[in-house]
Amino acid sequence: MCGVIRPSPGLVGWNDWSQLVIRRIATVLAAVVLSACTTKSDATVRVAVDSAPWRRPGDAIDSILPMAEYLRRFRVGVDSPAALTSGYTTREALVRGYLAALSRSDTATLSRLLVTRAEFAWLLFPDHRYAAAPYELDPAIFWRQVTQSNAKGMARALARHRGMSLALLELQCTRDTLQLVRGRTALWGPCQVTYRAGDSTFTRQLFGSIVDRDGGVKFLSYANDF
Repeated sequence: MCGVIRPSPGLVGWNDWSQLVIRRIATVLAAVVLSACTTKSDATVRVAVDSAPWRRPGDAIDSILPMAEYLRRFRVGVDSPAALTSGYTTREALVRGYLAALSRSDTATLSRLLVTRAEFAWLLFPDHRYAAAPYELDPAIFWRQVTQSNAKGMARALARHRGMSLALLELQCTRDTLQLVRGRTALWGPCQVTYRAGDSTFTRQLFGSIVDRDGGVKFLSYANDF
């Protein structure tokens, strides 16, 4: 019996990118096997994938599609934004806004500081390494992992620092040139944040990465040390 099962990627983080590459290559190899053993023109193959945590009852497991089709599906109902909209223009100002929101337990602001689905679909993912051959990762799967990781990271940061007086002392970020390889979007991370919490001073990774495009900045990842 021949079919293509798309593997489940890990959470967003550099160690997990290698797993994504390996799984994507496995998917490509599976497609070669499929083309050799079936002549079906139907682009959808339904199979049971009990081991895939992103699987939902009734999901269709698609055969490998061109990236243009993945993007078209992911962008359905999502308008193209003109720019990143956080209200901040520098990484330092963005992090100060993040710390202030943590202190107030302001989840609405913390959510607003994150890249939206529209920004991800139109401004970020097309420039990402995994949008290009030979990887061509489905952006819907990528986005699901990003949002799940961000929810966990936000909850952990709030549990640690809600209600505390927080002040940024220093921010050091490394530009990531491995994931974003073209275009006008820059990705910064990991970042080490030196900050004051009450009477104590810490240096930690309080979030995963920052996106910078045409003077606008937002968080892509809230993955942290907590």
